[in-house]
Amino acid sequence: MIRFLTVAAATLCCGACASMGTRDALVSDRPDFTEATVLVDPGHVQVESGSTTSREGETQATAIGEVLVRAGLTPRLELRVAGNSFVRERTGAAITTGMEDATVGFKFRLFDAPESRSWRPALSVITHATVPSGSRFYRSQRAQPEVKVLSAWSLSDRLGFSSNFNVARPYDGVRSFTEYAASGSFGFAATGRVGLYAEAYAFAPQDGSRVVSKFVNSGFTYLFSPDVQLDVRGGLGPVAAKRDYFAGVGLVVRR
Repeated sequence: MIRFLTVAAATLCCGACASMGTRDALVSDRPDFTEATVLVDPGHVQVESGSTTSREGETQATAIGEVLVRAGLTPRLELRVAGNSFVRERTGAAITTGMEDATVGFKFRLFDAPESRSWRPALSVITHATVPSGSRFYRSQRAQPEVKVLSAWSLSDRLGFSSNFNVARPYDGVRSFTEYAASGSFGFAATGRVGLYAEAYAFAPQDGSRVVSKFVNSGFTYLFSPDVQLDVRGGLGPVAAKRDYFAGVGLVVRR
């Protein structure tokens, strides 16, 4: 089923190029870590995909796919299915490859942003969980649920600020534990086609390690048409005396 959904997402990507609409501005949940409060319009589908290369300590990895299919069900409800990404990791001479677990979830719109500038943000919530469907090395033996509270403020006609607060229950192969994450992201509409962003985010697993992983990230988006968007991103995160990094590209198509 997951492989079928991935193929279907690719088919939608191709078909959407010939279906340019006049709907609201295209808003995607990639490329930044911070998820947007905006939902896909009812009756429409948005496919987001990409590839990321990264280094974490001595491990270098490349992920290809990152497919997220978003379908608008009602004005306040969106279905979200993330297909498996193919991952290749290298640590020294050891190389591991395989498919990651997929995820299934929903995004709920709680409050719209005020029409005029206000301290009150737009609010949405994402609930999702992984599905044990990946390759042996990457498959979790338990579903890993997560809840994300999303907020966004419009600071001017071109500048906005968004933040997320996430609570997850990852499984490390022995036990499940709670992990908190938080982010803040500034977005700037440079032109009608080009958008820029910069953000910071952190993870705080409650596994007894007392380690908080912090990252900074920035990038841009480019609209080829009202329904097709390219994105490029890159970021850093400190680990001991070294610095992790990641960089990626992606494509968003709305139909």
